[in-house]
Amino acid sequence: MVSRRSLPVSALLAGLLGAAALVGTFVQWPPREDAVIPERIGREMASEALRLRSPGGRIVVLARDTDEFPQKSVDAALASFQTELDRAGAKADSVRRFQVDPLRMVQVPPGDFFELMRRSKAGDVLVSFMGPPLLSEEQRAKLGEIQPKVVAFCPGYLPRYINLALMGERGLLHGGVVARTEASGDRYEAQYEKFALGPKPRP
Repeated sequence: MVSRRSLPVSALLAGLLGAAALVGTFVQWPPREDAVIPERIGREMASEALRLRSPGGRIVVLARDTDEFPQKSVDAALASFQTELDRAGAKADSVRRFQVDPLRMVQVPPGDFFELMRRSKAGDVLVSFMGPPLLSEEQRAKLGEIQPKVVAFCPGYLPRYINLALMGERGLLHGGVVARTEASGDRYEAQYEKFALGPKPRP
């Protein structure tokens, strides 16, 4: 389940950067050759994007560039995501690919995420297959009231180091999928859970 602990975002980011050196990368897809789990994740991400998009809103996808460093799971999830949109009569208006060193933490560069959020309008949905927006306090302050919705795939150890619920309260994250891979004897079992977040209603 998503953690409900409340910590300052600056402290969370500092802890995240320190943990990254130990973990190596947070975006670890299930170590299975078949595409069943990634396809399910793609479908769930699409359903969240469709739920949050307003009429006339755009869907912008942020994903890892797999040309140089192939990753079948990522490609399978994206293909499933596109198929689900097709079934609903929708489409991804833009797909942004980011080249990432496989030995470093996989995330959308904060500056790029900031600019996308700043330029997007109400009703738009930013769909990140590379985790949530890890913005600095200065970047968050400059955004003011955030207009687009953000859907993110949050795999592996990521939810242990970032308070996703707090990000939801601050308008940085609105839904997505949390996925973990658990060892069971000599097998690995992928577990995933769709989540929805948002600011708490005013009393």
